[in-house]
Amino acid sequence: MVQWTRRSFLAAAAGAALQQARLLLALDANADRAPSPSLKDLIRHPLLTRSVYHLPVSRDYSEDGAAGTNRESYRWIEEQRQGAEWIVRGVALGRADWIELGWRELDWGLRQQKADGGFDSQDAFHSTSFFVEALGRSCLLDPAGANAQRTAGLARGARWLMSPAAEARGLSGNAPFTHRRYILAATFGEAARVTGEASFARRATAWAEEGIALQQADGTNPERGGFDVSYQMVGVLMALRYLPVCDDAELRQHLRAMIRKAVAPVLARLQPDGSIDAEGSTRVGKEKSRAGIVKTVAYGEVVQALVYGAQALPQPEWLVPAQQIVTYKRWDAIKATPSASRQQ
Repeated sequence: MVQWTRRSFLAAAAGAALQQARLLLALDANADRAPSPSLKDLIRHPLLTRSVYHLPVSRDYSEDGAAGTNRESYRWIEEQRQGAEWIVRGVALGRADWIELGWRELDWGLRQQKADGGFDSQDAFHSTSFFVEALGRSCLLDPAGANAQRTAGLARGARWLMSPAAEARGLSGNAPFTHRRYILAATFGEAARVTGEASFARRATAWAEEGIALQQADGTNPERGGFDVSYQMVGVLMALRYLPVCDDAELRQHLRAMIRKAVAPVLARLQPDGSIDAEGSTRVGKEKSRAGIVKTVAYGEVVQALVYGAQALPQPEWLVPAQQIVTYKRWDAIKATPSASRQQ
């Protein structure tokens, strides 16, 4: 008969506790390796459909679809990415007129595409990555609109971004900005899902892994050598756009871990009123946008990232700070959905 002593009993209990802890860790790891809900599911969360998606994208577009500064003369292909934001809102809120407007803006951009797949935009590599991501995302959200012409333009744009000449030119410009790795991961991942081209999926993996490798121990994804509260969450949002089209289970696990670490220092700066302290950021409050306006916290992107992450990781507790920000910005008070007006 086994003689149980206090020491052996405690050892057995400790062993059982350790086994249970290992099991829980394994379950957590398996959950982190699981596929994410689709992007279409993520955008339809009620917190977004009653707040952020009632904000107008822009009134700066022409009847033919030229957007932003492109209304005067074509300079930046990325300006046309606002078409994807109209499509996001149109799909989430059931507005066919917004979806049509979004495709009109994206089609205007595609008409600027050159035979080699590029766009001759200023800051060509980065600007093109923005536009191609917007195009791929739109094709996923509105498959009925993803016709042969649009998917062919998507494939040509992604191939141009992969070309040695374009990539070499873009690498140096992207180097100080971790979030741009996740723009490219989303760009190629979405393009792979739409077109079925395996080379795009491999390139998406490489960009995501490079971004993950740049994360610091405290969760900082460096921007110009330090922490920036706004671009930190822009990068998280882009990673969350990539997660639903990432077919690599191990990479999904690493992405979820990166996102949790990246969000923590941002939430630590959340004030009781729902504002976010941007003090010490490397870019917010220091840099100016191309319109000459000093950059501020991108609250819309922060809220979307928190809501997507609440569902895709999942971290449902992130809905609480997302709601705090919505209340702070008074986005809950928006009652009327703005019409898609235009400005010549």
